[in-house]
Amino acid sequence: MRAFIGIDVTEEVRVRLARVQDELADAPAKVRWVPPPNLHVTLKFLGEIEDDTVEKVQAAMAEAAVQEPFEFDVHGIGTFPPHGRPRVIWAGVSTGGEDIRKLHGRLEKALRPLGFDPDKRFTPHVTIGRVKSSRGARQLSEMIAGQPEKTYGTCPGAELVLYKSTLTSRGAEYEQIAGQPLGG
Repeated sequence: MRAFIGIDVTEEVRVRLARVQDELADAPAKVRWVPPPNLHVTLKFLGEIEDDTVEKVQAAMAEAAVQEPFEFDVHGIGTFPPHGRPRVIWAGVSTGGEDIRKLHGRLEKALRPLGFDPDKRFTPHVTIGRVKSSRGARQLSEMIAGQPEKTYGTCPGAELVLYKSTLTSRGAEYEQIAGQPLGG
């Protein structure tokens, strides 16, 4: 199965980011918007894993989850890459970003013995859309640059979630496989 580990955001944040998606949908760019129920912070994309690996991944999650729960703010809108044609539209993380980076580092260390390659870079964020073509990308970038710098809400960083991701013609569908509360 295709899988990843993430942290959920609150319903309040989902609603506010859905409003941003609606505002940016006026751009002539072709964007596949992430459905609001799927919005989250990805800590580690695992890719295709076998069913017998799930228990090992859960054990790695438990090992990484010794960190105390924290809060994080979802703040600001930007793109990857930050210059040129955007490929990903994201909402950033301000307060609590360092806690997420530490959790990511613990998770990377716990997953390494299972053969998962470490991420080259990690920036805590919530992906809100994926740009599918260069047509209209300049206008989209201008609209994103014009978004007010604001906080969309505060979320609890209290649980790691292992998700199964199934690709469909309508986009990815996520199913929670396991949760691991932080704090040991």
